[in-house]
Amino acid sequence: MIAKRLVIAGVGLAAVLGGTAVVLDQVTPGQSADSRFAPVAGSSPSAAGSGAEPGAADAATHPDAGGAAATPTGEPADGSAPAPAGREVLPPASPSPSGLPMPPPPAPLISLPLPATASAQGKIVDGFPADVIPFPDGTVVVSTGVSSADGSLQIAADAIAPSSQDSVVGHFQQILGPLKFWSEPVPAAEGQQSMRFSRGNDSVTLTTSTTGTGSTRFMLLANLHVAAGG
Repeated sequence: MIAKRLVIAGVGLAAVLGGTAVVLDQVTPGQSADSRFAPVAGSSPSAAGSGAEPGAADAATHPDAGGAAATPTGEPADGSAPAPAGREVLPPASPSPSGLPMPPPPAPLISLPLPATASAQGKIVDGFPADVIPFPDGTVVVSTGVSSADGSLQIAADAIAPSSQDSVVGHFQQILGPLKFWSEPVPAAEGQQSMRFSRGNDSVTLTTSTTGTGSTRFMLLANLHVAAGG
C-alpha cells in the first residue's frame, strides 16, 4: 500500500516538473516570466491597444518626452504661437515728403530800363537807387556813381554821416534786413569796420571809418540785378 502511494506521488511530481520546464522554455534568456506580462514603463493602455509605438502617447501629452502638449484645437498648450503657414507681405509704404517747399524768390530791387553809366561829385547821381538804399540823416555826399551792364546795376557811394560807426552799420542793417538781406562781418583795415549784405546774387558791401571830427565816413559798393532773386 505504501509502495502504491509512492508511485502515485512520483507520477504527480513528474507532471509538475514537466509543466514548469515548458513555461521556462518560452521565456527569453535574461527576462523573468513575470516581465512578459508587465506593461512597458511610460506607456498607456490606449497606446498598447492601438498598436502605436511605446511612448508615442506620452510624447503627445508630456513636453519632457520630446513633444509639445496640444489642445483639442491643435494649438500648443504652453501658449506659444503656432508656426505661421506663410510669411505676411506688407503693403509698400508711401514715400514721405522730402521737405518744406522752397519760398518764392524775393522781388528785384531794380527794374529796366537801367540808367546810363555816370558819376557825380558832392551829390547823388541820376539813376542811383536812393529809395532802395537811403543814407543816414545828415549825410554829406562826397561822390556817387552808377554803372549798368547785362541786367545788373553797380552803385558806389562815398559819404560822411554825423554818427558813430556802429550807428551807421545799424542804419543799413535796418534798411536791408526787411529786404531779406543777411549780413556778416568781413576783414577790414585797422580802425575800420566792414560788413557784407547778401541776398541771392545781390550784394552790398559797407566799409566805415572814424574821421578826425568823430563823424563816420562810409563807402558803399553794391551789385543789384533786375531778375527776381538775382
